[in-house]
Amino acid sequence: MTNDLMTNGFPIGLLILLWILLYLFMVFQTIAFMLIVGFDGHYEVQIPFDSAGKVYEIDSSRAEHISILAGYPGLQKALLFLQPDSSFVIEVCSKKDGTIIKERIPVQQGILEQIKEEISRAQQMEVKRIVYDRSGYKNFLFNSFVFSYAIQAPLLAWSIQPDDFRTGLAIYMLSSASGFIIPLLLTKNCDVTKAHASMFAFGGIHGLYIAGALSTIADINFYEDAGAFFTVGGSVIGEVLGFQSVNRYHLSMGRGDLIGLIGDFTGIGAVGLLRLSDDWDNERFNYKHYLATSIAGFGVGLAGGAVITRKLDLADGDPIIFGHCGIIGAGLLPLIVYWFDDEYAGSRISGKVYISAGIAGLGLGSTLGYNIVKKRNFTEGNANIITLGGVAGALTGLGLVYLAGVENQKVQHTTLLLGDIVGALATSSFIKAGNAEGESQIRLHPESIVCLGLSTLHIPSRGPIISFNF
Repeated sequence: MTNDLMTNGFPIGLLILLWILLYLFMVFQTIAFMLIVGFDGHYEVQIPFDSAGKVYEIDSSRAEHISILAGYPGLQKALLFLQPDSSFVIEVCSKKDGTIIKERIPVQQGILEQIKEEISRAQQMEVKRIVYDRSGYKNFLFNSFVFSYAIQAPLLAWSIQPDDFRTGLAIYMLSSASGFIIPLLLTKNCDVTKAHASMFAFGGIHGLYIAGALSTIADINFYEDAGAFFTVGGSVIGEVLGFQSVNRYHLSMGRGDLIGLIGDFTGIGAVGLLRLSDDWDNERFNYKHYLATSIAGFGVGLAGGAVITRKLDLADGDPIIFGHCGIIGAGLLPLIVYWFDDEYAGSRISGKVYISAGIAGLGLGSTLGYNIVKKRNFTEGNANIITLGGVAGALTGLGLVYLAGVENQKVQHTTLLLGDIVGALATSSFIKAGNAEGESQIRLHPESIVCLGLSTLHIPSRGPIISFNF
């Protein structure tokens, strides 16, 4: 009877209690994050302008036929919202001097009826010619083919287990080709934006991980027989759900990618928290617990990310900046802890301290990244350039350390991380990325770098190494 209530020598009742506490902690973490970033708790609903329920957005060309919006300077788009008190507000986004300005105009029911009539007249006058947005078509087909060729097709061939090599090779080739042909045929008459391409790839990768993790939890190899087929099916379902989420939730590329990153970061944080709760001398949790926790944390993060980003105007490059800040934060705090450790006399600081520092750094870096993208918009090109600037700065710093013959790993790791930060900030300032009213400023304090080197000789010092503002 006792053995039935035990799991790997651990009481199942206490295990269930730990799971419940972990879930409540993640929910509390998400709520706390929403409070930090300014979630105000008031809801409004976007509604269509027309009676048919199809026109949710009025662009500059259509605004010419709407009297209340005609001649509006620099109009980019207009949206209609139903307020909690049943009143109506039109949100007008206009561009002035390279900056997006939002203006909210209260309107009465009579004005809305007039807008509906003007939209109806304009639609009757328009030539019935459908133009699809194909801005992400190339990336969409490329992602689909590469993912099928590199991952899905091999797994499918392994799951079928043909009798001879030639049949297996044929299955692999046909499956790879279907990764291009089937999406090409299915998307002939629909929009395929950059958001569709990005969320399609995101769904495929995460669907693959979730299906593979569930197979592993069920003691089934995800790369053999039924496990491989299940994993392929999970990736395909993830691709479909990712593609459809753009239309269903009106996702832009910036918002969709940012929600995904928040989900990933929350999943990583959940795994770290479970590791902290384990007894390292007599481990109670195995890899199945960590896989399940990562999936649960990912789901909670997606839900929280959807709420947090609901009112943000995010550009395509904003998720890259957000992710960069989160990763830097996750590496910076453990590095600070590392400076207080003794690498020669054996580690004196517990590994749990490093994990705690990593989780805290990930949260702080993500919060910093959120506040940056909340105030500024980065194009995808500028965000990639800033990331490359960070990589170049890291390589430059580490290369100079190697040339100087410094073998201290603490100095090497610090130079690598600081080089990335300095490179990214300097690149952002140089290309004047973002459309904020103020310009980025960065200042390097070389005297503090010298003091940091002296600190290895137990000479106390303090002062900022880098000062900057966004």
